[in-house]
Amino acid sequence: MSQSSLFNKSSNFSKEYDDLIHELTNQINMAQPDDVLQYCFDFFLSRLLNERTKTRQEKERHLSVHPSDTRVLQGSLVSTDDVQTPHNEEEEEEEEEEGKDGFHDLPQFKTHMQNRRVSVSAESIQPDKLARLEKNIPKSTEEQEMIYQSLSSHFLFKTIEEEQREEIIRIMEQKIFPAGAHVIEQGGEGDYFYIVSSGHLDCFVDGQKVTSYERGGSFGELALMYNAPRAAMIVATTDAVLWALDRISFRSIIMKSNATKRMMHESFLKGVPLFKSLEISEIHKIADSLVSVRYKHGDVVVKEGEPGNNFYLIEDGKAVVYRTAPDGTQQKVNEMKKGDYFGELALLNDKPRAATVVAEGPLKCVTLSKSAFIRLLGPVMTILKRNTANYHAILKDAQS
Repeated sequence: MSQSSLFNKSSNFSKEYDDLIHELTNQINMAQPDDVLQYCFDFFLSRLLNERTKTRQEKERHLSVHPSDTRVLQGSLVSTDDVQTPHNEEEEEEEEEEGKDGFHDLPQFKTHMQNRRVSVSAESIQPDKLARLEKNIPKSTEEQEMIYQSLSSHFLFKTIEEEQREEIIRIMEQKIFPAGAHVIEQGGEGDYFYIVSSGHLDCFVDGQKVTSYERGGSFGELALMYNAPRAAMIVATTDAVLWALDRISFRSIIMKSNATKRMMHESFLKGVPLFKSLEISEIHKIADSLVSVRYKHGDVVVKEGEPGNNFYLIEDGKAVVYRTAPDGTQQKVNEMKKGDYFGELALLNDKPRAATVVAEGPLKCVTLSKSAFIRLLGPVMTILKRNTANYHAILKDAQS
């Protein structure tokens, strides 16, 4: 591979890295999290899952697979990974040459699993075909609350939607293990995540006890993301009752929810005059970049007179709009509900907010900053000029 090709790859990598860090910094400044490290982890994990989902969906569009080949058989998934693609010797030689010429001097990192053969893979999942896997396992109110608290404090479930968390609680299955049973074998195949309902369990790595689990404790979360060997052994020291979630059901819930939300956001965005000049692909980009924010009753989302930097779409709940009257009192001028939007002119200019928006009850919005919009699609004014009539209408609204 030529030096110019390597340089172009390096430049593209640097730009993608800079964009990610810039987006993360903006979200941290907005959210002001108590645990910055955890927030960063959740951010990158969320981006990784979204990217992998889109990659799988793109592959499925181009693979010629008979519908009957994508199905669930006795709890196992027939994956598009089994489809053979034509062998291309030229591409293989080019990859080998790239490996020799461009990356031989990269540092080698050692891990505690260096001497073990480890295979990590993820199935290709079509959520609509997995609906039949969903269950409704009866649980007492006390058990539901325990599972909810355990999921809410777990890094993998902290950022998922409330509806997704409730569906996960609904489908978790009860598993009973006698004292002395090996719930998980180190190096074995992993396909379940567990929450302890009762009993006591010990965790061993290479024969050494490293921790214990009791009611509310959880383990096996990596099995929900990857088909990787278990990193530890879990042994029940007493009779134990666990609640279990399998990987296929978990990913089905997440993917279906994300796909539904994406379509909803795109539908909302198409109704915003400011975005009428956008191509479908550009609408997709914005929908994928929206950040979820929640407000309690009485919270001020935007305040009249303050500088505006973000555009908001209401995903659920209600908000009230107030403006300051000549006598200085706050007058209610409008109410907004699911599908409504506000703050769009912040993407266009730096004028102060024209009104105050207050949450009436729990309010869930998605938001996009001006800097994120420009980074994705470029200056707003340039995009508006694609449609002259829309351009003049927006300018008139901005000046009023």
